[in-house]
Amino acid sequence: MQNSILSHSTLECTGCGACSAVCHKAAISIRLNDEGFFAPSVDMSRCVDCGACKGVCYRFQSTASYATISEQRVIGCHSSNPDTHKTTTSGGIGYEIAKWGIENGYKVFGTIYNYERDEAESVIVSSVLELESIKGSKYIQGDTSAALRKFVDIASSDPKQGFIFFGTPCQIFGARELVRVKRFANDIIFVDLFCHGVPSYLVWNPYVKEHRDRLGKISNLNFRYKGNGWHQYSIKVVGERGEYTGMAYKDTFYRYFFDNVALNASCFTCSLRKQHTAADLRLGDFLGPQFEHREDGISAVLVASQRGADIMAELAKRGVVTICGNYDASAALCAQSTEDYGRRSLRDGVLTHLKAGNIKESQRWYFRQLPLKTRLRSLAKRCAALMPIGVIIALRRLSRRI
Repeated sequence: MQNSILSHSTLECTGCGACSAVCHKAAISIRLNDEGFFAPSVDMSRCVDCGACKGVCYRFQSTASYATISEQRVIGCHSSNPDTHKTTTSGGIGYEIAKWGIENGYKVFGTIYNYERDEAESVIVSSVLELESIKGSKYIQGDTSAALRKFVDIASSDPKQGFIFFGTPCQIFGARELVRVKRFANDIIFVDLFCHGVPSYLVWNPYVKEHRDRLGKISNLNFRYKGNGWHQYSIKVVGERGEYTGMAYKDTFYRYFFDNVALNASCFTCSLRKQHTAADLRLGDFLGPQFEHREDGISAVLVASQRGADIMAELAKRGVVTICGNYDASAALCAQSTEDYGRRSLRDGVLTHLKAGNIKESQRWYFRQLPLKTRLRSLAKRCAALMPIGVIIALRRLSRRI
């Protein structure tokens, strides 16, 4: 039986890229598959069935030995720098961790948006100036393969070089397993994210093309624009001929994303999204009643290791982070995606329609397949999104008190 990532498993591939980086025969490449997700491809003329790729793969390695997120503590906080706070997804803590790392000699592994290829990709940066390119969330899957191979080269040649890794839970799991298998002694800090899942490029590609056709060359994409208030999920696209801002239930991409109908197959039951983290810290929005009154953004920082606790204490001591409170994990998890997703068969149908048709026609098709209650709720939110922002905020706060 083939001893590689092509072997059978009950779990689906996450596309984390660790298998490509660990392969000493360069037999594995990462590319977009026919469903619009980054996935490995194996060159069988190079593969020697050594099994190294399985040794770092989520499909073949248990996550149970890593921290259980429901048992950890969560810090509510934000950057003390107003500009950083304003220009980041929630509270700017990821940026402050990365900046602290650069100032202390670490290299930072993070994600940029490649405007030439219209894809997210991982990079390794070494200066504070370069951190601007990885600031903010990218709600699409990123290609980690080239950056992971670069990391392996650097870590192998310089065991004293430190790194801070930022990524989705599955990317961080793969990176941590890669470090374990390679037996790297480098000082490495792992930071993952409260994750919703990643939507297919079969959605993103036509969506961004539509905006480019109308706005011209795109110079900036803000996947979580806070100009409408932190609680109002909005996307902003800036082009040479104008700009577009869309709120979640009026925006085509966001609707696919939040309706969970075009996510990677692995996202539906992912134990790293729901239960465990291989990171020292997990970052996200601290949504819920504690910070309902805040529209500037508050970070939820789940502390999963003593190293993570030490870093947060250092940032607070330096005054670059403002601590708003300490909580049980449940206070933050109640507003995060920690459940199995249903509608897997609908997801498969949506991707089939996307391969053959128009993104909006596919959306109309899947919307008709949703339960009546779900459709009515979605329509109500779309109608509410037409109201002035101040009214929306007031209604949202009122509804959460009822």
